[in-house]
Amino acid sequence: MADVPLLERLAQLPSVSITELVEVLERLPNLAKDPLLAGLTGTNEDGEPAVHPLLAAVIEHLRERPDATCYGALIEALTGIWNAAVRGAAVARLRAAGLPPDDLLLRLQKLSPTLGLQAENREWAQQWMTDPTSQDAQLVQQCLVRLLLALRGLAEARARVLMEPDAGEAPA
Repeated sequence: MADVPLLERLAQLPSVSITELVEVLERLPNLAKDPLLAGLTGTNEDGEPAVHPLLAAVIEHLRERPDATCYGALIEALTGIWNAAVRGAAVARLRAAGLPPDDLLLRLQKLSPTLGLQAENREWAQQWMTDPTSQDAQLVQQCLVRLLLALRGLAEARARVLMEPDAGEAPA
């Protein structure tokens, strides 16, 4: 069982709802002491503890989907990061081949419908075209925060499993 891929091991954990994750976060006395979230906290001008605005925004977005799970959020985050990486690589190749900017979006839409540039999401695609690097950098940052939060929630499930009697055989 030691060689089981991480995503498969995470999928085998008990489901953790986003509602559960938010409750865990609210119970934490100090997010700055959580190893996954410490980099997203600090102090405000008054010296009071404060969370990074991106962390607050992602938590609020997750709260809007209380029926979602941490595993689902993890997969969404990885998918968003993957799409940004593939878009970046494809754009670099198309530009290197001399494709004019006007044809770039059309070509990307034809290459892969999963890259997030499909016709039904035209407004986002047009915003992306104005500054692809900046747009994808923002997406990746949001996805990384979502990834950290999802892992935090899944870690709670793993900790519960480890604390159960006879948990000695459970994989890490």
